[in-house]
Amino acid sequence: MAHLFTLHQDTPTYVKMQKKTHELDIVVEISTEYRPELRPHTTIHFLDHMLDTLSWGLCMSIGCTVTQGKWRSTHTIAEDVAITLGAALKKLFYRKLNEQGINVNGYGLFGLDESLARAMVSMEGRRNAFISYVEGVKRFEMVEDLQTADLEGFMEGFAQGFPGTVHIDFLKSRDAHHAWESAFHALGDALRMAYADNPWRISVHNPYYAEEGIADASLV
Repeated sequence: MAHLFTLHQDTPTYVKMQKKTHELDIVVEISTEYRPELRPHTTIHFLDHMLDTLSWGLCMSIGCTVTQGKWRSTHTIAEDVAITLGAALKKLFYRKLNEQGINVNGYGLFGLDESLARAMVSMEGRRNAFISYVEGVKRFEMVEDLQTADLEGFMEGFAQGFPGTVHIDFLKSRDAHHAWESAFHALGDALRMAYADNPWRISVHNPYYAEEGIADASLV
């Protein structure tokens, strides 16, 4: 059986993961250390901006390169980048979970100008993404050079690759750019909280999954 991902490097501070299909060749690098040379190059300007925003909230360096196949789909790029990012980030989270213990779940609230967004993440092995717009918050069709549906697809893809449950709630907004920037920063904050040290929750103490840690057999 062919492998969906190729793991090129995996250390306590750095992961390099590749997802290659007929449509796209995606390479994601994540470092817990500040490495300014790691930057996103997805071919979509707003998606690059959002990955930089996620990196800033998460306090991890994120690099990403995307090579297109025969045809271009912004939705496929956004979704597959997110799946690969989630799978790479999972390696760092699971290693620390097994060796030291981490919070496992986290939340974030971030505002940019008039926009306010809330995020929650829990890496319990389920794959769910729930996105809500409170009453009075408009769901814009386009955000710069990317469709809102593609950004929603990013969140869904990340939940698949990580895997985990992700909630994104848009609480206030008049500007689509500000709204999504708030959401990605809030998600970064939530992931940073989930990754924080918590020896009490080391995987061997987990009453449901024992020493295997959080349940997920898709990527050992």
